[in-house]
Formats: sequence, C-alpha cells, structure tokens
Amino acid sequence: MEALKEYDYPGPIYPVNPKYEGEEIQGVKVYGSISSLPDDIPIDLGIIAVPAKFTPQIVEELGDKGALFAHIFSSGYSELGEEGKKLEQELLEKAKKNNIRILGPNCMGIYNPKSRIGFSHRLPMVNGPVAFVSQSGGNAHRVAFAGIMKGYYFSKIVSLGNQIDLDLVDFLNYFRADPDTKVISMYIENIKRSGNEFVQQLKETTKEKPVIIWKGGKLEAGNSAVKSHTGGLAGNIKLWESMARQTGVILVNNFLELIEMIQTSLYCKIPNNLGTALITGGGGPAVELTDECEAFGLKVPKITEKAQNMIKEFIPEVNSNLSNPLEFGANGGPENMTKVMRILDKETHISSIMITYNPEWYSSEDLNLEETIKNFANSISPDSNKNIISLHNSSRARKESIDIINEFYSKTLENGIVVYDSAQAAAKCIHRLWSYGKYLKNRT
Repeated sequence: MEALKEYDYPGPIYPVNPKYEGEEIQGVKVYGSISSLPDDIPIDLGIIAVPAKFTPQIVEELGDKGALFAHIFSSGYSELGEEGKKLEQELLEKAKKNNIRILGPNCMGIYNPKSRIGFSHRLPMVNGPVAFVSQSGGNAHRVAFAGIMKGYYFSKIVSLGNQIDLDLVDFLNYFRADPDTKVISMYIENIKRSGNEFVQQLKETTKEKPVIIWKGGKLEAGNSAVKSHTGGLAGNIKLWESMARQTGVILVNNFLELIEMIQTSLYCKIPNNLGTALITGGGGPAVELTDECEAFGLKVPKITEKAQNMIKEFIPEVNSNLSNPLEFGANGGPENMTKVMRILDKETHISSIMITYNPEWYSSEDLNLEETIKNFANSISPDSNKNIISLHNSSRARKESIDIINEFYSKTLENGIVVYDSAQAAAKCIHRLWSYGKYLKNRT
C-alpha cells in the first residue's frame, strides 16, 4: 500500500481485510470482502498476502469478480514439501477454472515504472530499456538499484517465485515483443516447463535481443538451497553451458557480472575481433592489464609499424612503450591520449581501446573533466565499430575523490564510454559480447 501510494499509482486501490472493514489505510477505504468491491472499474490484479491455505479460496473470489491476474506473495508451497505441492495444484485448478493467470506464489511481484507499480520503497520511477525476470525477490530488488550506478533503468522487473502458472517461457516471449525492452536479463534457479520449449524460445529471442542469464544453484550446496527456496531442482551447470552455446545466451556467474554485462550489452558495439589496445601510464599496470585481458579471452596484439611511427612523432620513446600495451609514462596527458586513439581507430585488428587512469588527474584547475572525456569519445569516428573502455584507478579515499568518481562515471556514459572497475570485468564482458556477435553471424 505504501509503495503504490509513494509512486502515485493512477488507478483505484482496494485494500481487503475483514478485520478492518470500513476503516482507512493510507487514506484508502478498506473492504471486508472481495465480493463487496465496486464493479464500475474492472480489477486488473489481485495481490494476495494471506496464509497459503487460504489462497485457493481467494483466487476463486477474484475469479467471481472478473479479475484477470493474481500475484501471490504468500509462501508455504512446494518449497516446503509434498503438502505444499498439493496446495499448489489446488491453487492452479482454481485459477484455471476462473480464467485467472497466477504470478508466483512466493514472490515479490511486479515493478513497472511506466505503470507506476513497484514492490518496494524508493524504486526509481524512470522507464528504461532493460527487463529483468528473477526467481529471487531479493535479487530483483538489488538489480533495480544497481542499474542506476551503471547508468541504466528498467522497463519491467518481474519476481516470479515458484512459477506454477506464468513462467520463464511466458515472460521471455513477452519481453521479446516488448517495444520498451532492448536487453533481457534473468536470474534462474530452475525451469518448470519443457527444457526444449525454453531452448527454442531462447533461440528465437536472441536473434532479436541479447539475453543474459545468471544461473543460481550451480553446485551441490547451491542446488540444495534452490530446492528450499523455490521448490525445484537446479539442473547440471554443464547442461546450461551447452544450452548457452546453442542459443546465443550470455551466461554470467554472479550478481556483479550480471549488472556489468547488462551495461555492456546496452552501451558497447559488438566487436569485430578480440584485438584490444591498452593505454596506461606505467609498466606494472600494463603487465597486469595484459595478463587479465588474455586470461579472459581478449588478445593484445602489437599495433602496426605505421601506427607506431605516427605516435613517435609526438611521444618520445624514452620512458615509453609504443607497441601495445602503450605505456606513456609522463607523456600520457589527455591531448596525447586523444591523438593516439585517433591513430588506433585506423587499426583494423583492434576492436577495443582500454584506457586506465585516475579520474582526479582530469579534474584539476587546468583541465575540464567533461571536455576531456568528450575529446576522448570524439577521437573515434562515428562509423567506427570500436569501443572505448575506461578503467578508473583512484587511490585517494576521500570525499572529493568520491564526488569526482561519480561525476566521471556519469560523464563517460553520457559520451558512450563504458567504465569498469577492473580489467578482468572488462575482458569478461567484451569477450562475451564478441561471442554473442559470433553466434549471430553463424546464424545468418
């Protein structure tokens, strides 16, 4: 109730509880029964939060009132064993009899900023291009807020719990056709429908939009956790990896990889190759960046002799390495870096340019952060397929640094430069995006 009021939900809201009939909650009249609700406006959605044993009766009452959907927040079903499974079956029979589709049970429900519906407080009511379907209400909540830090918002988030009726396949099909959604992401513990049907739907969807899946319960202990959480078996991770190769799905391992991969799919172009140019200030960081990139599938090839000679015209070879990684030492100011990126833009065996620097260096009195970042972004021609990737390295843990880093993140994204917290994260994401592009090419 508080969330719907907080988001100024435009439709009528009917609290139903016989204990408080005739009273008001949040300024809204409470009804004693579903049958006593007004008939002038049809009920779109019933949100059910009563003990599990009463839910079949509530669904039947909603059906009598002509409701189309029920979100069952209540838990106490198949995740608790055989008795819970019987209750789920009864619930499903009542729903089918009354032509009601069920979301859940045991789930948080729907977050839809365009419709001003949310399942928690302070969710951003900003419509974005990302859909997220989750078997965990907690992960649905985390992702909604984490996206803001990476520069994106959501079209819809659905927490679907035990999925006794509406399931992963239904929402995959919906988001494939949803004009508000450009990237589909999922947290999956188990599937309830035929695996073949799910695979076929994924094949159809990835042709049109990237699908990112975080698979929960990969190992033995995690499998047991899944069974107690949503009442299903997790499935062998090797099967999921095989499924990803067959369908073009981008499989990630954890929450952080999920939010980073969503950012990558939104803002990065699919690279033509794995060639990566590394621009850094010193030899130690250059070795680390090279190791991380190659460990996670990217290549760090030498740039052409022609490109090296062009760079030598304005950067001295003393205290520098100009082959790749490119170590500039004290010669790595913004002007020189911009010139180098223009040269690298012509190197066809390079698809990604990875820059590492400290945001504070570009926020001094002599430099304007926004102008510097714009110059970096404009160094790549508009029709280029290259991505500029930024790795920030800030060693000053003070308030001024935090403010600068936040500004740095927003300015880089505004100008089409994606920021990662590590070379490992960048390499994983770019390699996965390249693999997706390779899959799409092989499909045509």
